[in-house]
Order: sequence, then C-alpha cells, then structure tokens
Amino acid sequence: MVQTLWLIRDKVLSFLGDERGQDAFEYLLIIGVVSVAIVGAIALAPGFTMDVVDAVKAAVLAVINP
Repeated sequence: MVQTLWLIRDKVLSFLGDERGQDAFEYLLIIGVVSVAIVGAIALAPGFTMDVVDAVKAAVLAVINP
C-alpha cells in the first residue's frame, strides 16, 4: 500500500514539473474565458444577438440569391 502511495506521489510530482503541455493548457484557458464571455454577452443582450443573427441571415441570403 505504501509503495502505491509513493508511486502516485512520484507521478503527480513529475506531472507538475513537466512543462510540455503548458502551452496547450494556456490556450485552453484562453478559449474557455472567451467562450464564457461570448455566452455571457448573448445571455445579457438578447436583442443585440437577434440583430446580429438577422444581419448574418440577410448577408447569407444576399450571397445565395444575388
């Protein structure tokens, strides 16, 4: 049992000291913050959201049906 705990401790410490995945983790944090900001903006401004959706719809229809 004690050997298993030491093995787990060594794995955790080596994982914390390893910096190979640091960039990916930082990018994931940035993407998460941006995603939360977008969802918050949509939730707080539903009228603005519908205006944007209508504008995109009009632009797509203008391209499809010139």
